[in-house]
Amino acid sequence: MNKVLFKMAHLFIWLLVAALYAPLFFNLYSIRWDTIDYSHAYFILPLALWLTWRKRKDISAAATQSGHGNANAGSFLILILGALMFIFGWRQDYIFIQTLSLIPVLFGLTGYLYGANMTKLLLFPILYLMLLVPPPFGILDSITLPMRYGISALTEKILFLLNYPISREGLMLRIGYTDIFMGAPCSGFRSLITMFSLILVYVYICKGNLTKKVILASFIIPVSLMGNLVRVITLCLITFYFGEEAGQGFFHNFSGIVIFIITLLGLLGAESLIDRIQSRYA
Repeated sequence: MNKVLFKMAHLFIWLLVAALYAPLFFNLYSIRWDTIDYSHAYFILPLALWLTWRKRKDISAAATQSGHGNANAGSFLILILGALMFIFGWRQDYIFIQTLSLIPVLFGLTGYLYGANMTKLLLFPILYLMLLVPPPFGILDSITLPMRYGISALTEKILFLLNYPISREGLMLRIGYTDIFMGAPCSGFRSLITMFSLILVYVYICKGNLTKKVILASFIIPVSLMGNLVRVITLCLITFYFGEEAGQGFFHNFSGIVIFIITLLGLLGAESLIDRIQSRYA
């Protein structure tokens, strides 16, 4: 009877947490992520829930073994910190802090109710939720602007070395008689964070030791950036040979596929190389 009451009490607590964050997620899904071009965040919560569901047997076993005496001061303090962050974010209408509070709330409540073993099981799914936290506009601009300048400078140097008539002024590239402005999408941040979010899940669930997974994860950012550089160079070449309409039309809208293919091929190649090296020295 006591076990049933504890389960019902835990369920009631989690329902309260869901109700507390429901308006926030409604706001995020309906408005916020679109306004900052953060569209990858739409699939972060479903993926985190799926990763948790994959561990349902281990979670059930850990919950059974946890008993009722797992409450600890550390988890309680983390929970209180998360609650204070949520209240502050809500009162100040600061959606970044309010969303970020979900991480300590989940960590603290999980540890307080079920103990350290359950927290370890859910470590990655909970931390993965950080990818849905919408960054402040100022921080986002401070990230994307240098990326735009960097990609435009590299594109100019590479095409100049290939004897193409290209020049650059700030974020404006001129190839032939056509000007190409390196707007926010050309920074590659959107494709980078999307690829990072998806491939991070692949790295987490793929077979292999921790060393392999860390190495694979370290490849995600440079390979994605390389894919975006190839995309921008290809965009310039298509514009040069076939005109602005061809460059800014179909290719510009669907060139994200290019980045995805390059990133995927790069990581598959890196994984194959790591497997060969590890099997050779095993």
